[in-house]
Parts: sequence; C-alpha cells; structure tokens
Amino acid sequence: MMKKWMRQLFLTLSLALTVLFGYGLFSAYMDVTSPPRAEILVKSDERPATPGDTYIALGDSLTRGVGSSNGEGFVPLIGNVLKENHTVERFQNLGVRGARIEDLLAQLEQKEVKRSLKNAKIITITIGGNNLFNSGEILKRYSEETALGILETEIPNLEKTFKHIRESNPNAVILYMGLYNPFKQSPNGDSFDSIIQKWNESARTLGLKYSVQVVDTFNLVTDAKRDLSSDVFHPNDSTYQQIADSMSLVIEKSIIQ
Repeated sequence: MMKKWMRQLFLTLSLALTVLFGYGLFSAYMDVTSPPRAEILVKSDERPATPGDTYIALGDSLTRGVGSSNGEGFVPLIGNVLKENHTVERFQNLGVRGARIEDLLAQLEQKEVKRSLKNAKIITITIGGNNLFNSGEILKRYSEETALGILETEIPNLEKTFKHIRESNPNAVILYMGLYNPFKQSPNGDSFDSIIQKWNESARTLGLKYSVQVVDTFNLVTDAKRDLSSDVFHPNDSTYQQIADSMSLVIEKSIIQ
C-alpha cells in the first residue's frame, strides 16, 4: 500500500515538473521571438513618468550617447543636474541609434511614448543628421544639388516632428539640437557648411513657429580630431559636455521665464 502511494506521488510530482519545465521553455521562446512591447518601445532604467517632473530625451545616436567613453553622452549630464536642483525628479532616454526623422515620427505614435511626452517638463530632440548625411554615404557621390534636395524633402518632416511634440505637450520646454558638420576636413567641407547652416536656419524658423528652442552646436565641432570620437562622426566626451552645457543654459533661461 505504501509503495503504491509513493509511486502515485512520484508520478504526480514528475508530471507537475514536466508541465512547469515546458511552460518555462515556452515563455523563454516567446521572450526571444516576441519580446514584451514595453521593452521594445522604451529602454530605460527610470521609473514610469509622473506629471510634470520628467526630462524626456528623444532622437538618434546623439541622444543615445554614441561616441562617449561611457556610452551615455549628454542626456545624464543634463538630467543629473536637473535632478540635483530639483527641476525634475527623473529623466528618460528614448533615443534610438540610427534613427531618422521618419523613425521618430513613428515612435511618437506609440502609446507609452505619448504618455511620457504628455507628462514631461523638459524635452530634448536630436534628429535629422541621419537623413542629411545618410551615415556618411552622401560623401561617396556628393553634389550640393543632391544635398539641397534632401533638405527640401526633410525640412517639412522636421516640421511635422516639432508640431507633433508641441501638440503632445503645450507647456513643456522643448529643445532641438542643431546640426554640426562632421565633414569639415573633406574636400566638400565648405559646401557641407553651407547646407548645414541652411538646415539649422530652417530649424530656427520652425522653432519660432512651435516654441522649440534650437540650440546651436555648429561651432562646437570645428576640428574633427579634437572634437569628435574615434569614428570621426559622433562627439567625444569633451564635445558632449559642451552640448550639455549649451542645452542646460537654454533650459535654465526658459524655466526662469
């Protein structure tokens, strides 16, 4: 009788363990093939946003901090100061490496991002460089006419971005980081200067329309070896610090007003 009872208990435990193991394998498979939506949309260690006390950073690899020694760039440099002086309680980096304007516009439609923007006190944006430079591909067959054509196509999309973010949050301080020229040392460096200045001027015009502060970083990169990281495209630590200082000054003035 005892042996029969023990055998039944053993079979029951074995069946239960088999079910748990199978569920574990299935869960692991689903996490790989269909990761949780929140993890896809927002990669951040910060707590969920609460009204009016957050700094949200949007954009491309510049927002992600590519090129900096710690891979964080200007966002924590700004965010930590804002936390120390009690301007915000937390910050959230929603930047995506390689993002283009169309990618940011798609991101702005995501429910989690909409909620974060609605509750933000300060928003920074870096976008447009990948559209204009195409990761350096524009250098291979450069023509000023082609570059001007890109500008003519993409500035209306930049306006859509400004409009969307401002409508998402009518009261936030919004900053857009103007473009710098990473190709000054190239044979077409002067032509690039002209194109980028046109882009930045267009951004400033849009900024006036949608109450977006455009932060000028054009003069922060004048020597690629000195001002850029080893990829000669993204800022190095020193330049990221200057970007953070420039943005922080604009934020401070905007909040005081």
